[in-house]
Amino acid sequence: MSNYVHLFSGSFVESNALTHELSKLGIQFIIKDQQNSANLAGFGIPNYLFSCEVFVKSIDYEKARMLCKD
Repeated sequence: MSNYVHLFSGSFVESNALTHELSKLGIQFIIKDQQNSANLAGFGIPNYLFSCEVFVKSIDYEKARMLCKD
């Protein structure tokens, strides 16, 4: 994951909408879902609103950043 950079942190719904748009542009991404990981491990996560992180390849970062709201 060394050539991937952090693009976005937010809820599952927001991350899902963003990754849908990234897919339409052909940008590869990785989603880290902390809430799902915590549930699988048998414990909860206190702040589920920022439980998903989206990472994109560093060469696609500027193009992908245009999709994120400031």
